[in-house]
Amino acid sequence: MSQPLLEFPKKPRGATAARLTVGKYKKAVVMIKDLDTLKGVEGVLQYGTIKSGRIFHPLGETYSWNGYSTAEPKTTGNERKPDGETG
Repeated sequence: MSQPLLEFPKKPRGATAARLTVGKYKKAVVMIKDLDTLKGVEGVLQYGTIKSGRIFHPLGETYSWNGYSTAEPKTTGNERKPDGETG
């Protein structure tokens, strides 16, 4: 039985790490080269950088991560819509 392939979203320019948030308080910050360690764990994935040794600064959007791939980026509902688009 073969396992699904890992499919990560494209990282933003300058991103050196990713943070996976599971639930309200559990977080894991890993370097980009170690993203395969997130296999099989569901949560919210966000790319960013690590400053001052351990402070994570997010870059770009957050993604819903199912353990093997992502859905569309999660939005907060406050984003602007292109002109002429309603709903």
